[in-house]
Order: sequence, then C-alpha cells, then structure tokens
Amino acid sequence: MAHKRVSLKRDGGVPSVELRFGNALFAKYDIFLFDRNGMNPQPIKTNQLNSDNIPDIFEVGTSAAALDQQILFWQAAISVLDNKPDQTYLMRAVITQDGRELATFDKRGSIVNTVIDQDTVRFVLE
Repeated sequence: MAHKRVSLKRDGGVPSVELRFGNALFAKYDIFLFDRNGMNPQPIKTNQLNSDNIPDIFEVGTSAAALDQQILFWQAAISVLDNKPDQTYLMRAVITQDGRELATFDKRGSIVNTVIDQDTVRFVLE
C-alpha cells in the first residue's frame, strides 16, 4: 500500500507534526523519520505522553528540502480511563509548515482497554 503524501514547499521552513488523542484517552507515543526506502529510522521524539501538559508538537528534520521522499512514522499505545463499554479512540496527526496546516490524518477505532496504532506519511517537495 502506498504511503499517504504531504507536499512541502522546498524553500519553506521545517515542518512540524502535532499528535492529538481524542475521547478522553491517554497515550504514550513515538515519532520516527525513515529514509525514502523505509530504512535508517531516526527518532524525532520517543517515550512521550499526551497527559503531561507539554504540547505534543515537534519539528521534523533540519530542512524541508532534505525531507523529500522521507517517511514520517508515528505509533502510540492508547488507553481508556475506565472500562465503560462501546468506547472509541481517535489518534490525529496534523502536519504544518510555516504556520499553515498541510494535512490531517486520523486513525479511529473501538477500544476496550488499550490499543496500539500507527500511521505513516511520505514527504514530497512542491
């Protein structure tokens, strides 16, 4: 399956990713940047929590131009606060560059206790 794509302005600033977790959930997550072949993962942030009152927004890479064809990967262990039936989770990633929202990616599903979910996106230059 092909990766979703986000177009970056070559001469723009370094993009950022923000992870959001909805429906009163808590999560522990990691973000990595892989090369164009899906190899050589470089950690952007690891062992992060969404419940620590620290914004979950991180710059990706050192320049937009250097990100061409690289793959951004994020994964999270998401847990509910109680055992109520029929709960769902939302994991959202928002990619921005120079203060402009470029894309939003949502992963949703049912949750009983804890789920592990992940997503990827490939950067391409305009």
